[in-house]
Amino acid sequence: MDKIDLTISVVSYNTKGFLKDCLNSIYQHTRGIKYEVIVVDNGSTDGSVEMVKEEFPQVKVIENRENLGFARANNQAIKRSRGEYVLLFNPDTVFRVNSLDKMIKSMDNHPEIGILGCRILNADGTIQPSNNSFPNLFTEFLRVLQLKRMVPSVKLRKKIGQKWGRLLGLTLREYLRVYWDSERIREVDWVTGACLLVRRTAVQDVGLLDENFFMYYEDTDWCYRMRRKGWKVFYYPFFEIVHHAYTNGVGFDPTVFVERYKSAYYYFHKHGGEKALFLLRLIVRSGLALRCVGLLAEYPFQITKREELRTRFSAYLKTIEVNK
Repeated sequence: MDKIDLTISVVSYNTKGFLKDCLNSIYQHTRGIKYEVIVVDNGSTDGSVEMVKEEFPQVKVIENRENLGFARANNQAIKRSRGEYVLLFNPDTVFRVNSLDKMIKSMDNHPEIGILGCRILNADGTIQPSNNSFPNLFTEFLRVLQLKRMVPSVKLRKKIGQKWGRLLGLTLREYLRVYWDSERIREVDWVTGACLLVRRTAVQDVGLLDENFFMYYEDTDWCYRMRRKGWKVFYYPFFEIVHHAYTNGVGFDPTVFVERYKSAYYYFHKHGGEKALFLLRLIVRSGLALRCVGLLAEYPFQITKREELRTRFSAYLKTIEVNK
């Protein structure tokens, strides 16, 4: 069977409305290349599979009976793909313009690039984080203590990054930055799996996504492994998508919160060993214990938010107890 330019892999789990918009945008805005679309459904119960089969008969569908996670489901699509490149694409994302062919050409012209990420926007047009430096213990310390709340103003963080970025150090600068350099092609450590273009030969060299990650950190791990093998990871701002992850009305999700830290533990243990895992556990448990104290102090005065506070408290305790 003849190869094609691109395979677009979309992993779906109860995202019927978003998925329909996603597929419509793919077929409306993709021109100038030969491509196929594979939807891997992780046991949806909202009629997603039926919708795809009825309204997008050209799409190949892989039906899983249960939620296998992001990495495992995308690997299923990659194994069945025919494209010279594979695009991992979230179901709650949409193409904005017909420029996907430019990403392909950029990869063609730079054979040293294994993975290419793009510019990602929120629904209101603001920049969404899409790339970063590899996480380290200081990164996790900043995140678990939510130190970004000390500088809540986006404008202020932008000024700090522009004027004092070099003095802050890489980790703190990346933590505070608001993507003032979002229009420049540049090499980065990792790009998000929400829209990640990977070269087939790079996958053959490095291997598939690590299926020990259920969700989160699998894209970071893949980019890390790519770079260790000599492949480059680049950010390409001239292809834009809208990602509704932060604007879909979903509040704090305790399951997602716990899974994120499970993945973080696995990532640090995989690449840093027992010492890194021990220190990360110490940082996370200490930080979440402080958060629990803060919630207890806030609880008597927040009558209308007590259910949310209880949900957060329970998630923090579950994460503290994670012993992966």
